[in-house]
Amino acid sequence: MKIKLHNDIIDFRYFYHIVILIILSYLIFGVGLHGDDYAEISGMDGYSLWEFLNPDPSKHNIQILGLPNFYTFWWAYPVLGYEYQWLYDVIKIVVHAVSIYLIYNFAQDYLAHDRALLMSLIFVLYPLHDTTTYWYMTLYYVTVPALILYAHSLIRHNRIGLGLFLLFLGSMWHYASPPWVFGMAMVFVFEKKIKKAIIFLIPGFVYIFYYFWFKFSYPNVERRINPDLDLISFIKHMALQFLSFIESAIGPSFFLKIFYAINSISFMSMLGVLIVVIFLFKSPLFSLRKRLYGPLFFGLISVVLFSFAMFSLTGLYTHSAFSLSNRTTIYGSLLIAFLLAALLPANKKSIILLLLIFIAPVFGLSDHWKSWNTHQKIIIENIQTNSLLGKVDKNSTLIVTGNLWSNLGPFSHIGFFSMPWSVDALFKDYTKSKEIVALTPYMSLRNGFIFDEKFGGKYFLHDKIYVYNTENDSILEIDKLNIKQLIMQQPKIVRHWSQLVKEIWIQDIIIWLSPRLSYLFKN
Repeated sequence: MKIKLHNDIIDFRYFYHIVILIILSYLIFGVGLHGDDYAEISGMDGYSLWEFLNPDPSKHNIQILGLPNFYTFWWAYPVLGYEYQWLYDVIKIVVHAVSIYLIYNFAQDYLAHDRALLMSLIFVLYPLHDTTTYWYMTLYYVTVPALILYAHSLIRHNRIGLGLFLLFLGSMWHYASPPWVFGMAMVFVFEKKIKKAIIFLIPGFVYIFYYFWFKFSYPNVERRINPDLDLISFIKHMALQFLSFIESAIGPSFFLKIFYAINSISFMSMLGVLIVVIFLFKSPLFSLRKRLYGPLFFGLISVVLFSFAMFSLTGLYTHSAFSLSNRTTIYGSLLIAFLLAALLPANKKSIILLLLIFIAPVFGLSDHWKSWNTHQKIIIENIQTNSLLGKVDKNSTLIVTGNLWSNLGPFSHIGFFSMPWSVDALFKDYTKSKEIVALTPYMSLRNGFIFDEKFGGKYFLHDKIYVYNTENDSILEIDKLNIKQLIMQQPKIVRHWSQLVKEIWIQDIIIWLSPRLSYLFKN
């Protein structure tokens, strides 16, 4: 469609591009830094160009397994630090805009232009994996599929050279790539285009060879394969992967997240949603539905199954609608986006449905991340300016309480002091204490040590023990005898609705499938 303006012919598609860029800017600008970002900034402080270009495997472990990602995004940590958070957001905006464009081009091979754009937008911004949108460190979860899907389209149209280059780039980008490579190769297999399937598989096998070469050459590099894994454990992990994804994608967790996301929406965002809805109602209806393209449908199912297998090898991840770990749901989100875009009826009611499950929650989650970022900045400033922290000597234990997570309704969502490495990064320059621990309700006290049952940490209790309350910026010296009571006073961390129900059999099944999750149900 084209419109005439000032005697110039303007392709109307560019109007949509501008609108999408404006929406992305509104959603992302102001969400700042989160989670492991703080640890990376602290760890890379003072890095020279040579140190960055020649990363030490002992320091960067898992990042060595994704050097394109490291060189593309990690430079910002030593260069921008804490001071230029708006530039991190600019990078996020650009990455998401480019990713939407690349995936849109891929989707056009199977859907009409309007539905292809819808599929791309739903996939990239789907509220089930909001972590990939707002957390700088996880940009690769969007970048990798964007590159691989676009490469798939190029190879489909016989642009083998450029397609293979981008496919190699996407495959080597990060360890998150194998499910995309092997799953999308299955599309060509189902189409009986075996030659193209083999071409598509080659970069995936090259990356696997690279991964295992590093795994055995550098034993200290973080491993993503559990060395103690056996067949029974793998089967149990696969079952948990399947059940947790179904539950988070279409079960109670999804609808709870939608409800609390909408409940977090600000007045300005409500106006934004209203403008988008009016725009949709004034726009032409969606093009008519067509039959699902079978090879792509089964190929996307293959992506999901390969991701289940990858996560089952580690035993470290389950699918969840809440917390920073919800990035793992992105593999199944492409299948959901395809089904929604392909099957959505071409009428106004479908737009209302889209509003309820996609548009309003996306804006609400953006407001939640922005609000939490503002809160984090206040806490960090308190740490930096509290003179009493500097008087805590090195032969003491500093216990930090409060602000472990943001609260999306009753659920713990965006981690802050919940990760020990973030605590170390934020406190190490402002206190002399070498034993710093953020207290959680799943910690225990044994033989003069505090044990972290989730991360396996062990913290010695010195004769002098101080508690820093991040809620009111206060410091209090306490006796060892009060530690156990202090642990019991910590508020419960709710990561899943099963923690709130009395049906113990549900909890028993979860623990049987993954014993490491038992800490979630500790009283």
